[in-house]
Amino acid sequence: MNKQIVKAFSLMVLVAMLLSACTAMPAAAPAAAPAATEAGAAVQVPADQMAAKKWRIAFVPQLVGIPYFTAMEQGGNDAAKAFGVEYMNVGSPTASAAEQVRLMENLIQQKVDAISISVLDSKSLNPVMDRAAKAGIKVYTSDSDSPDSVREVYVAQALDSELGSTLIDRLAAQIGGEGEIGIVSGESTATNLNTWIDFMKKQVADKYPKIKIVDVRYTTGGSTEDALRQADDLLTRFPNIKGLVAVASTTVPGVAQAVENAGKKGEVAVIGYGSPNTVRPFIKSGVMKESILWDPRALGYLNVWAGMQLLEGKGFQPANKVPGIEGDIRYFPDTKVLLLGLPLVIDANNVDSFDF
Repeated sequence: MNKQIVKAFSLMVLVAMLLSACTAMPAAAPAAAPAATEAGAAVQVPADQMAAKKWRIAFVPQLVGIPYFTAMEQGGNDAAKAFGVEYMNVGSPTASAAEQVRLMENLIQQKVDAISISVLDSKSLNPVMDRAAKAGIKVYTSDSDSPDSVREVYVAQALDSELGSTLIDRLAAQIGGEGEIGIVSGESTATNLNTWIDFMKKQVADKYPKIKIVDVRYTTGGSTEDALRQADDLLTRFPNIKGLVAVASTTVPGVAQAVENAGKKGEVAVIGYGSPNTVRPFIKSGVMKESILWDPRALGYLNVWAGMQLLEGKGFQPANKVPGIEGDIRYFPDTKVLLLGLPLVIDANNVDSFDF
């Protein structure tokens, strides 16, 4: 079989996997993390917690058409139905800060009541977020933050520090606490991805003196094909590399496929922030042992509830009970972070328990 056929086959496999993708389970001991009720299930909301009016709440994801943000959209739709609001999921098929700005401008013109955004580039988005706030729209963030913006709250999937440290701790355990590792991320401007990488670097510096991050690579639009190329190059340039980290959900299949293609299963550990449907074939084949994530549907659900709370001036308590989400939702007033829960670890024991 010639190289062109092999490459074409690999890309077909990657495209097929991307149509499936993003969640998890706790690090060491499986503990209950907040999760939304079953998709589409009726949620019994007390009358005093229903929306006072049919607010229009919009969310601007980093892109649409991938399972992760599709799951967030499903959660948003579930919350809108439960609480009696209107939910708008407005995104672009490509990860572009310029597109997010354009979509935000359109939503301002439509005079929606609240806008949440998964920030790709703070520098580009902060000015339009300011314009939205001045137009009387409640502005907040979810999935990826811009803490120096006018946003009123950040609906976080997990603490950034815990996402970074948990991933490095799990990878370190797999490689015996020493060796070279490389990182393949999404867009170079993505606030959330860069923040997680910073905490990964800190965890390595603080706890693992024998681990060395040899390089951090970025991909155009978080492209799976570009991730495959970047991982291939890391494997070639650093023949002694012991681990690869895939930071964006769309880069996970590319990085894992590169290790599989190189015949280095069991030699090079692969870990990242990938959904069960994305990582399942690689966990089953032994290319990956674990993936770190959270429940994106629960995040989308919480995102809509948070917008309703802001619009009705109810604010947030240190511990919040949200109809439709199990467990307490913590709020940190100093940083204005509304936290879904702890990072989750997907492995062979639980990967079949999820379907997104």
